[in-house]
Amino acid sequence: MARRFLHDPRSGLSYTMLTSTFSHKDLWHLLFNSIALVSFGTSVANKMGAEHFTAFYLSAGVLSSLASHLLAPLRPALILPSLGASGAVYGVLGAMMMLFPHAQIAIIFLPFIPMSLSHAFPALLAYDFAGAVLGWRTFGHVAHLAGGLYGIAYLEWGTQYWNRLVKFIDRRKN
Repeated sequence: MARRFLHDPRSGLSYTMLTSTFSHKDLWHLLFNSIALVSFGTSVANKMGAEHFTAFYLSAGVLSSLASHLLAPLRPALILPSLGASGAVYGVLGAMMMLFPHAQIAIIFLPFIPMSLSHAFPALLAYDFAGAVLGWRTFGHVAHLAGGLYGIAYLEWGTQYWNRLVKFIDRRKN
């Protein structure tokens, strides 16, 4: 299972950039990603529609794995197989911030301090930027950054391409 569901830049298996988004280190990893996905993904999916959200989510997962893959050689001592849906979930968080910037959230580690998503999410990105630059091994910091920035960029520019694609497909059907 590790060969097919962990992404290792040294493996030569590019499809694992997708399959790794469906694997998790342990039950807690799966639980935290699931809670975040249900909490934020529901609103984003309702706004986008199911097909659009699925394509967005999967592309965020692949892009975050790709970013992690491409930047791994900058720190060869830190090349580790990656796994988890965190990059894709960060993409959903970025999209959520763009759609609902004033939504109030409470971060799990600070549950009694509500803050707007437009303040909390940039703080999470700053933490991951520090982690990426300083070489922390706590999380997939590069994947988090890439997923989050993709979510923001996609909501700013990507939806117009999705709409064009849908119109193109609809015209081809007729």
